[in-house]
Amino acid sequence: MTGESEELEEKRLYCNSCKQVTNHRCKGHYKGVFGTPETLHEELTYRLWICMGCEIGVLEQAYWNAFMDEDEFEYGYFPERSQDALVAKSYSKLKPKLAEIYKEAITCYNGKALTLCAAGLRVLLEGICQDQRIKGKNLRTKIDGLQQFLPNKNIIRNLHQFRFMGNEAVHELSVPKAREIALAIGVIEDLLNFFYEFDYKSSQLREIRRKQKTRIAKSTSAGPVMTETVFPPE
Repeated sequence: MTGESEELEEKRLYCNSCKQVTNHRCKGHYKGVFGTPETLHEELTYRLWICMGCEIGVLEQAYWNAFMDEDEFEYGYFPERSQDALVAKSYSKLKPKLAEIYKEAITCYNGKALTLCAAGLRVLLEGICQDQRIKGKNLRTKIDGLQQFLPNKNIIRNLHQFRFMGNEAVHELSVPKAREIALAIGVIEDLLNFFYEFDYKSSQLREIRRKQKTRIAKSTSAGPVMTETVFPPE
C-alpha cells in the first residue's frame, strides 16, 4: 500500500482563479484499488480541493502502482492548472486570418500539442511575410527579406533558428521541447509587435501631440488672457 495519507486536510496548490499558489482544503476523497499483488497492483485516489481564498474547486487524481516507490505519485488536476499557460496577446492592426492562426498556436501550446504549435507558428511566419509583401522562393529567403524593415538583426537570427525547428517538426516529425516553443512564440510576438502594434502606438502618440499643438496654437491666436487678481478683504 502507498504511504500517502488518505486524510490530507490542507495542501498548497496553484489556483487558476487567484493566479497564485494558495491554501486548499480537502472536501472529500475516494480511493480505488485495482489488481492483486500477483498481477499489477494500482491505486487511484481522488480528492476535491477548495481554494481557501476564492472557494473555487479542483479535482486531484493521484496514481500509484506497485513498481513505484511508496511516496512516488503521478498527479493530475481537473481543470488543468494554468500557471504555465500562455495568454494570446491582442494586436490591433493584425489581420483576422493571421490573428486566428496566432491564437490557435497559443491554444496548441497550452494543450501540449507542440508539433502542431510549431507548424502553426511556421504558417503564421509565412503569412506575415506575405502580408508585408516579402517575396522569396522559400521561407529562408523571405526571412532575410524582413531585414529591410527590422532595425534589430537579432530578430532575423532568431527567426532562422525557429525555421530550423519548424522544419524538424513538420518534415521530420520531431517533437520540439516546450521551452523551445515558448521561445519561438516570444520571437513571433516580437515580430507581431513591431509590424502590427508598434506603428499603432506611434500613430496614437503622433495624434496626441498633434492635438496638443492645435490647442496651443488656438490659445496663442486668441491673444493674451486677462486675469483679475482678487485680494482678500482687510
